[in-house]
Amino acid sequence: MTGPIRDSSAPTHQRASASFWIAMMLGGGIMAFGIRGAVMDLQTSAPAVARWVVGADLLHDFIVAPLVVAIGWCVHRTVPDRWRVPIQAGLFATAITLVIGWPGWRGYGRHLVLDNPSVQPLDYTTAILTVLAVVWGVVAVWLAVRLNRSRSAPAGQ
Repeated sequence: MTGPIRDSSAPTHQRASASFWIAMMLGGGIMAFGIRGAVMDLQTSAPAVARWVVGADLLHDFIVAPLVVAIGWCVHRTVPDRWRVPIQAGLFATAITLVIGWPGWRGYGRHLVLDNPSVQPLDYTTAILTVLAVVWGVVAVWLAVRLNRSRSAPAGQ
């Protein structure tokens, strides 16, 4: 044996890369902006902010999380292994699209500035459906490629 013997149970110290620190600074700035906004809202309407925080927590814990677990369980039980990743990616992209598009789709904020026609001028239903069509089109191509590869692979693999 050559070289020193290393204890695998000893902690290894790695230096953080520059990208870690850049991401940390950007994330910290975004969080500071959000905290500042929450503090400013607390000064004007603490009960409304408290209702929103409690309501968002309850919505997540009793509706969103169980729904995600149930969908994940169903996908795991019903979708074949080779198709599971594309389907999960499509479901994830669908969820993110709906979460981000929900306020515009529902028209939140539109009534606040009636004299400004540039506020939410888009047809959000068409936009969201277009994004979902693209997402599931990509999933369909991904599945077709996987199916084609599995058919062209030799029987022993």
